[in-house]
Amino acid sequence: MSEQNSNESTTLDALIIGAGFSGVCAAIKLLENGIRNFRVYEKSAGVGGTWYDNTYPGAACDVPSHFYCYSFEPNPNWSRIYSPQAEIQQYIEHCVDKYDVRPHLVHNSNLTSLVYIENAAVWEAVFEDGQRVRARHVISGAGGLHKPSIPDFPGRDSYAGVSMHTARWDHSVDLQGKNVAVIGSAASAIQVIPEAAKVASSVTVFQRTPNYIVPRGDRDYSDREKRRFARWPWFGRMYRWIIKTRMDVLLFPLIKKDSARGVKAASKINQHMRASVKDSDLQNKLEPDYALGCKRILLSDDLYAAFNRDNVEVVTDGIEAIDATGIATRSGNHYNADIIVYATGFDIEGHLKSLNIIGENGRSLNDTWENGSEAFNGTCVAGFPNYFMITGPNTGVATTSVVYMVEQSVDYIIRLIGLANSGQSIAVRKDVQDNYNEVLQAQMCDRVWVSGCKSWYLDENGRISTLYPNNAGAFKKQLRHINAADYVIHDAAGSAASGS
Repeated sequence: MSEQNSNESTTLDALIIGAGFSGVCAAIKLLENGIRNFRVYEKSAGVGGTWYDNTYPGAACDVPSHFYCYSFEPNPNWSRIYSPQAEIQQYIEHCVDKYDVRPHLVHNSNLTSLVYIENAAVWEAVFEDGQRVRARHVISGAGGLHKPSIPDFPGRDSYAGVSMHTARWDHSVDLQGKNVAVIGSAASAIQVIPEAAKVASSVTVFQRTPNYIVPRGDRDYSDREKRRFARWPWFGRMYRWIIKTRMDVLLFPLIKKDSARGVKAASKINQHMRASVKDSDLQNKLEPDYALGCKRILLSDDLYAAFNRDNVEVVTDGIEAIDATGIATRSGNHYNADIIVYATGFDIEGHLKSLNIIGENGRSLNDTWENGSEAFNGTCVAGFPNYFMITGPNTGVATTSVVYMVEQSVDYIIRLIGLANSGQSIAVRKDVQDNYNEVLQAQMCDRVWVSGCKSWYLDENGRISTLYPNNAGAFKKQLRHINAADYVIHDAAGSAASGS
């Protein structure tokens, strides 16, 4: 720990969890508002969050680069329409240095619990190494794409080869000439598969559910285009606005249940797949039997070309077990594998519940969320004063940029902190939170996510606590104004200053 971080007697104004897009944005906005007594605690050795952890071959963003960055820090030098992982991670590093966030960073710090001390209106954070830190406000910037999810296949531990999750890629492993098994066929898999197919002896893809895959249309930006973005900032802002508007106006209608536009788009996507994939049996394996948008829509320019290679096979038999040499399927086939790649996604719900968080009256957040995660405006939970989430329940995106959503949430949180001035606590009223979620869940009934397919969007009760049911413009409008009557503000002694 640095000298600053060893001073446990000082109560921080704010403690930020995570140094990805969310945490770094929160740090920048705290500094802009004159709040310097804060720290950003990051469990990893570097900044970037998911873009620090996910370094697998082919890792790239599926949102155009000029909309996948902070509005206040445009980058005229993005190399491609869809930037690769390393470039995004470098961008976050750049922001950390430009906005002087680095002195506030504490790396390799794994937070285990947060306890609210009511008589002092402060949070006490406890870390894995035993360190305790107090802060008036806690801002959670922990994203959902950092806790790998690996199914508990029978015999998995008996496998004698090399295995790894895409989010824990082992770069010492050479795929050259190896038999590679990729379990999963969604977002990370479709980026790994084409790269692995170039060098591996064989790539066997174990697909549980086919996906709608749209051509990415990726390309390099020319030097002329980069000069134009750098010379005329207004041009970059307009380009960013066009991307946002296109997503809000053209893509968002696709997620409405029983959308005629969605049916038409699905037909075109399947036509493209059948025109791109040579084998008719494989075409049938790759065609989804659910409505477009019910599961995440994916983007790729090179997956189908990889599937056409002689060294790539798609297996749709369910996995029965894993043994020392490979994978056995339910139909009795066995596939030898030198390397198993788990492209099996993340524990989205688990990241919200990974900390032991104790709020008012000794009640834990996990108990509060026993029947499903929920918050008010995705940021606040009743009974947990001065605890804010940037990518909390129902802020996930399907048709826009999560970085845009992050900026709206951070701005909202900073204003809430200002509303609860020094020595006070602020918490959303329970009735306000309940009414908000009742309306939000009613809106879900008109979204394609509840049309019948099985996806990570739905929890075990069939409830959606991950995604936001409207578009980016609606989210910004929703968070534009704060109604003080929605909150209860207490001074340190516990008397109500406003609200109810």
